[in-house]
Amino acid sequence: MQQIVIGTAGHIDHGKTSLVEALTGTNTDTLLQEKSRGITIDLGFAYLNEQITIVDVPGHQRFIRNMVAGSSTIHIGLLVIAADDGVMPQTLEHLHILNSLSILIGITVITKIDGVDNEWIDLVISDIKKIQKDTIFQSSRIFKVDSLSHKGIDELKNSIINISQSLNIFDKSKVFKMYVDRVFNKKGYGSIVTGTIKSGNISKGDSIEILPEKITATVRGVQTHGGEVTNVKFGDRAALNLSKIDINVLKRGSVLSTIGKITVTNYLIVNLTMSKHTLWTIQNNQRVRIHLGTAEILARINLQIKKIEPGKTSNAILRLEKKCGVTLDELFVVRSYSPMETIASGIVLDANERIKRDSLGEIPVDKVARLKYMISRRSKKPLTVKQWSEIFFLSEVEILKKIKLIKAKITKSDLVYFCDNLNSVKHSVVKYVKEKTNHDLFHSYVEMNNLKLNLNLSSDWAKYVVNGLVNEQLLTFENGRIKIKNQDLIIDKKTANDIDSLKNIISNSPLKIISMNELVKKSKLNPKYVKDLVFILNDRKKVVIISMDIVSSADAFDSIISKLQTYFSGQELLSVSSFKELSMLSRKNAIPMLEYLDINGYTIRNGADRKKGPYFFEQ
Repeated sequence: MQQIVIGTAGHIDHGKTSLVEALTGTNTDTLLQEKSRGITIDLGFAYLNEQITIVDVPGHQRFIRNMVAGSSTIHIGLLVIAADDGVMPQTLEHLHILNSLSILIGITVITKIDGVDNEWIDLVISDIKKIQKDTIFQSSRIFKVDSLSHKGIDELKNSIINISQSLNIFDKSKVFKMYVDRVFNKKGYGSIVTGTIKSGNISKGDSIEILPEKITATVRGVQTHGGEVTNVKFGDRAALNLSKIDINVLKRGSVLSTIGKITVTNYLIVNLTMSKHTLWTIQNNQRVRIHLGTAEILARINLQIKKIEPGKTSNAILRLEKKCGVTLDELFVVRSYSPMETIASGIVLDANERIKRDSLGEIPVDKVARLKYMISRRSKKPLTVKQWSEIFFLSEVEILKKIKLIKAKITKSDLVYFCDNLNSVKHSVVKYVKEKTNHDLFHSYVEMNNLKLNLNLSSDWAKYVVNGLVNEQLLTFENGRIKIKNQDLIIDKKTANDIDSLKNIISNSPLKIISMNELVKKSKLNPKYVKDLVFILNDRKKVVIISMDIVSSADAFDSIISKLQTYFSGQELLSVSSFKELSMLSRKNAIPMLEYLDINGYTIRNGADRKKGPYFFEQ
């Protein structure tokens, strides 16, 4: 069954810990300092039943960092407000924090009701409804309880169980990820970390990565709800016993993940929303505290505008003072540097690319619109479906749904693109090839590598674009050289004579096949010049370039193909020795010739032999 994690929130001394004890029978204040001072300092954990964990968080303003750490992975927020005090400063701050994070539903509980009359409680409820407007708590039921007398506790407990059973929680990523909220050493076991599994699953014996340090550890043992198990999954509370790891590496704020799947960075593109209850504004280059997962990180905010006013929203760049492991669409809380106050919430828009401040406003917050924007930005170096799934930390099934929604296309090699972007790149390629060739004999082609470098295209995308233009009869592409189809060349008399001379040397060579080195020696011409002229002969169908070192006359090559056709009419397999006998070529020339035949579909490799290729079936 799916586990559910519930987190308490509320002002100090509003009865959160007493409420948890009334619900579960467990006092979560375990530290000596907590017991002596009567306040919660750090996170406490209790089990309502086998499926439900309650995280008790501090209410004191000084311990907000611990409160945020506890709230970062909960499913249900339990906002606790004492009947005698009503709404207080930390009530507002905790409400903002819960509403900023990824909780699914909110429950409001008024405690200490035995100390006040019903008329006062009605006034408290009225105040609560005002502050909860436009939050996830807006339509939540308000429970009235007294933890000492247990009045209303059973009704609240049954309601929590019913709500928990009705929640549908979907794991949209198959990659394991867990925020660490506690670290301790246990004699005989070693390092143990606890947290809620944010995505994926983990099993005993698996290797995991500790971020941001990128240190690998092995999961020696797994517990959930106090019992040993072999596997835990998305949504579960878990304690992992890690082997081969120094406990000093581990801390609250560490991220555990499948190896190599999460970006580690100190540069984030985010969207910030200011609290409507704060008196602060966020200024450009302001230093703030970022609460991301269970970590607290100092950062500078770079804005495209001068400042963000209360209740307003804006994209921004976060420059973190230390690196963290982060995924797209993670939610976080922003607190002022000093004095510390929760002033904003945020969402990570991009953690993989840098962008100019002037372009910040272009990036959509909506995930689908952002995917469309990011695919368009990569029009010269498209990514695969798998790469996009890793960037957005979604399964390939989920990312394919979104790709279909935005009507992007996918190549056979899995590259994702838009037709408009493809047409723009095609136009750039044709323009570049025309400019570089310009009817000049010695610049009649563009090499693929130069095209990729000058137009900043990825290899797979360049091949896809060029092959598309070849199919459209706009370009030719052979032996790594790209040309404008049917482009006339201006050839002077000397060059024409040199071309004829090379053609005669090839035709008069034994079996009309020759190496490029031999051709250069016999022609006494510059090697690069010879190479260019051979390509012209190849374009004119006078020779066939077998490899970068061997050239055959066209009629000699046609003769070999004719002999092969006759051979395959009576034989199924062709050995190297049979081909040497058929072609009368030496092994030095026969092997490159066979490789050329394989590449161009005349033959198909079958172990040490060859079979008839698709060329002969099409004849």
